[in-house]
Amino acid sequence: MRYALKEHPNTLYVFLVIWFLAGAIQGGLMPLSGEEAYYWLFSRNLQWGYLDHPPAVAFFSYLGSLLGPGEFGARLFSSLLSTATIWFLYDLCAKKHIRLFLFMVVGLLAVHAGSFLIKTDIPLLFFEVLFFWFYKRYLQRQRWQEVLGISVAIAGMLLSKYHGVLIVFFTVLSYPRLVLKPSFWGIVILSLLLLSPHIYWLYLNDWSSFVFHLNDRADISFKTSNVVSYLLSQPVVLGPLVSIPLFIALFKKGAKNDLNRALKWVFFGVLIFFLVQSFRVFIHKHWTSVVLVPLMILAFEPLSNSASLGLWVRRLSRVSLFFFVLFRLYLSVDFLPKSLSKGLEPLHNWDNWAQELEVLSEGHPIVFINSYENASRYQFYSGKTAHTLSTVYFNNTQFDYWGGEKTFRDKKVLVVHHKRNQDGFQTYTASNNARIYYRFIDRFRAFDKLEVAVEPLADGRFALTIHNPYSFEVRSELSSAVKLNAYLLEGERIIRENTVINALTLQSGETLLDTLDIDLNVTENRFHLRFGVQTEELPPTINSNRLTLSAH
Repeated sequence: MRYALKEHPNTLYVFLVIWFLAGAIQGGLMPLSGEEAYYWLFSRNLQWGYLDHPPAVAFFSYLGSLLGPGEFGARLFSSLLSTATIWFLYDLCAKKHIRLFLFMVVGLLAVHAGSFLIKTDIPLLFFEVLFFWFYKRYLQRQRWQEVLGISVAIAGMLLSKYHGVLIVFFTVLSYPRLVLKPSFWGIVILSLLLLSPHIYWLYLNDWSSFVFHLNDRADISFKTSNVVSYLLSQPVVLGPLVSIPLFIALFKKGAKNDLNRALKWVFFGVLIFFLVQSFRVFIHKHWTSVVLVPLMILAFEPLSNSASLGLWVRRLSRVSLFFFVLFRLYLSVDFLPKSLSKGLEPLHNWDNWAQELEVLSEGHPIVFINSYENASRYQFYSGKTAHTLSTVYFNNTQFDYWGGEKTFRDKKVLVVHHKRNQDGFQTYTASNNARIYYRFIDRFRAFDKLEVAVEPLADGRFALTIHNPYSFEVRSELSSAVKLNAYLLEGERIIRENTVINALTLQSGETLLDTLDIDLNVTENRFHLRFGVQTEELPPTINSNRLTLSAH
């Protein structure tokens, strides 16, 4: 039995206007999260790439900031892209059963979040939908419009997030004969041309983004909990409630064509790919958001043809929407009693937090330890420069390339740690219940630009190359020794550490060659070796890549 309800032709357009306005208004009312503030900082320093992300998220945040102030401007294009994504999705769903389509849309948590948050997934999903929109037409006729559209969509996906390559890869796998079409190679060439500025940026920066994601992330290690977390988190990402009838519909008989085959390859291919990856790295929940597009398109036709499944979509969507609206209201207005919100992660009044932190600093610069989120948030709400010091058990961030270390060198700074119970640190509870662990350092001396390269020789011996790129001598002083330490790491956990050089001294431009023995007798089968330079006042910085080692 087909799903049938009386529908008005303008329903979609009314919904899209309301959807955009709701997202834009909420975007203006909510404080920025730390990650959003980090992307906002990207937009203040426009480049063709960043250490941990391609540039699209910065570009759209920059455009929005030209059109509006503060949080509203920074998030404006998230609302615009989300609205456009829904329109293209409906077109891909054959422009029918509008009310069923809208129930499906408003019942999905990720779709709501994408309408008002600054996330790399938002432009990625927009360009993914655009890719399939043009691909559907390309399968019918290979005109220059389709070739250009697919090329722009591919470039847009890869400039949004490197996960976009999975969509292209599995689409080609679904239809291998594509490679025999001359227009396919036209798409390849045009896509590479559109991506060439970013590729050139990667080349100039020693392919640092690829090295970071493939080897230098702090969460690279096998943990059973990573696999379990991945499996348990997917129902939340893909629903959580409305995804149930969507999954049922996915396995019902639908149209067999080249587009649907590509969508199925992308859906199952991406989920399996990240399942395999969960055995080596923690999978963040939103990494699989790209499967929402094929899930919605593939499930929509069987939903339309099943009165019972359509009914369940409407029922579950109403329940989901009720809680989503409450949560969205809470994100904008702190209406929970303090007794309930006290133990929760603070979501509000981060502008007050920044003001209180500024008072604590007594006018001195602030350096955050391993917290690019709070450093970014502080800059957004205070308008003052801050720096994040990345330590050896964590990972580098874009702050390591912005020169904060140089700006604050030899100055008195307030150091704010991301973890409690640090020796010498005081604790302050801000008015929004955020804990601040802080101490003053009279002279900030960090040397994270010292370059340490290591190569394994044999029997636990390693060749070490230490280079000083600074324009000044790095030297140990009586009051502040400079040490080079070696660390064996499993993810963020330090298995073992030992000091390689107790008092490091290097002239400007000097390179020191050495060999050393490291005890590799550990219980872990797979771990990493990394070197860090430590001064008396600060934790060890990141001075080498992670070298993967095995106990056997």
